Amino acid sequence: MKKFNLILIFALLLALLLCGCAGKGSEPETKEQTDAGQSESDKERGQDSTGEDKAGESSEGQQQPESKEDVSAGNDAAENGKNKKEDGGTATALNPDTVIYAEEEVVTTSSVNVRKAPSTDSEVFQTVARRSEFTRTANDGTWSAVTIDGKEYYIASEFLMLASEVKDNGYLVVIDAGHQAHGSSDLEPIGPGASEMKPRVASGTTGCVTGLKEYELTLMVSLKLQAELEARGYEVKMVRTSHDVDISNSDRAGVANNACADAFIRIHANGSDDSGQNGALTICPTSANPYMGNLYNECRNLSECVLDGVVNATGANRQSIWETDSMSGINWCTVPVTIVEMGFMTNPTEDQNMADEGYQQKLAVGMADGLDAYFGI
Repeated sequence: MKKFNLILIFALLLALLLCGCAGKGSEPETKEQTDAGQSESDKERGQDSTGEDKAGESSEGQQQPESKEDVSAGNDAAENGKNKKEDGGTATALNPDTVIYAEEEVVTTSSVNVRKAPSTDSEVFQTVARRSEFTRTANDGTWSAVTIDGKEYYIASEFLMLASEVKDNGYLVVIDAGHQAHGSSDLEPIGPGASEMKPRVASGTTGCVTGLKEYELTLMVSLKLQAELEARGYEVKMVRTSHDVDISNSDRAGVANNACADAFIRIHANGSDDSGQNGALTICPTSANPYMGNLYNECRNLSECVLDGVVNATGANRQSIWETDSMSGINWCTVPVTIVEMGFMTNPTEDQNMADEGYQQKLAVGMADGLDAYFGI
């Protein structure tokens, strides 16, 4: 029994000795070690030993601000962000390899779409008329960034020109040399949504003495009118410049409509069973025209001005202004339009006059004078 007690006492002493050694192994850090540990922790949090946030760095829980390089890149991205638009999840931007940033005044050369991103797939913000003015901020040669109410939108660069380079007087005239070498008897509606049909286009009449075709005469005068108007500062668009074409009357109106013409001049010559008939007249719609009657006043005024100009320049007999809704080339118009009947090719004297280049120039000058009067130039 005594032997057992001695063994138990020895075991207890051994256990106490072992516990003392383990305690020495987990001894706490010195003050220096503790301070050093705190210093490293403070650096990670952006605080000094006093607990104050260090200047230029964020405190714990705050996002680290961008470096100067990051800020610069961010500014570039923000700048490019003005040139980007999410459309269907695809970002579109001006070409960084060709883009030029410059603030300059520009005008549109045609009716054109203003888009929310530089892509034809982008949503159209608005459609603007020819000669609309914008401030352009960037141009990559294909698309231009323009500002509208402080926001940036995009227009195809080919439809813009510098305002300082605009040489014309701001008016666009579309000239339609009536008829063509080969008429078309195929039918088309006389107006938008009409059930009444008319042949698409006729080849016209022929000079009773000269044998000159109407489609030939109308193009001769139209080209002279083009030159006269351009010399006066007008922008001119021709429906046709050759005889071998196939352009219906509604298509001819469409050319003027799509160009947003300020005036559409359709040049023709007259014919009659009475060879004594002579003189010039113009044609416009009635005020009750079911297709474009809202333009009656403009068309009537245009017709009066042009007729007066032709009569004054040539000394021709002043016939009248014929108001009718039977002309499909008028009914399809969404711009002011007049048809000029320069004279009667069935009258020997007038036929010979109209075949003369000097008289053709007088006709062109007279029409141009009429357009000046219409626009108040």
